[in-house]
Amino acid sequence: MSSFGYKIIDSSRAELEPIVASALALGTPVEVGLYTGDGESFAFLEESLRESGLPVVVHLDHRRLGLFGLERREAALREQLGQAVRLGARDVITHCSPYPMTVRRERQAEVLTHLLGGLKVAVAACADHALGLHIENTYHDLSFYRSLFQAITSAELDGVDFCFDIGHAKLWSTRTLAEWMGLLRDFDLAGRRIHFHLHANGGLQDDHLSFLTADHLGLSTADAFTAPGDYYQALAQIAESFPSSLKVFEVPASEAIENRTHVIKRIAAYATTAINHQI
Repeated sequence: MSSFGYKIIDSSRAELEPIVASALALGTPVEVGLYTGDGESFAFLEESLRESGLPVVVHLDHRRLGLFGLERREAALREQLGQAVRLGARDVITHCSPYPMTVRRERQAEVLTHLLGGLKVAVAACADHALGLHIENTYHDLSFYRSLFQAITSAELDGVDFCFDIGHAKLWSTRTLAEWMGLLRDFDLAGRRIHFHLHANGGLQDDHLSFLTADHLGLSTADAFTAPGDYYQALAQIAESFPSSLKVFEVPASEAIENRTHVIKRIAAYATTAINHQI
């Protein structure tokens, strides 16, 4: 279960130290979000992660560096890619846009043209820094991302992979998790790597709840998104289907370590039950 790790966003050094210590001890991935200007925290992460050998991923400031219009912000992009390199990152993640884009059918070709324009800049800059690039699902449904990656294939843009945020898919999509898993398997078969953001929410807004909190609020049971299974069955399925993919828990820093331990135990329990049923 070492492929399950931590996402770090807005935390003080005091909050970061035990998370980084856990990641180093367990050999888990660490994702760092470049959303804030906390110099002390960044210096600590750079010192701790750069030569650690851990799988490090950096989430770019998607509010400024989404693909839409990225041609106008290449200097800022390259600055953050330099930060990613200093953290020892192998990959970076961004969004299509900081805001929802039109869903009108007659304008989808135009949307894709804008995104591909920004993506060409991102791919070239990432290649210069020896970094891979993942696009994260946000405000659009499954079919949009299928169309986007078909356009990426047609444009012969290499080195573009996918970041699946389970909470975003629940909120801003009408498809089930099973349908999203089908898309992820298609991407996997096409040679695209999958990175996972894992957290719970109440289904009304983009809460980043730990699964401990979800249990307390009764939100980890089966629902229209995960049915027929509950959230732990869903996480177990992700672990089984994508064993080598990096998976990070995007939850409050104060709960990060306990949340990971809790989820791993629950996943292991499902795996044991499945084996016993086969015997």
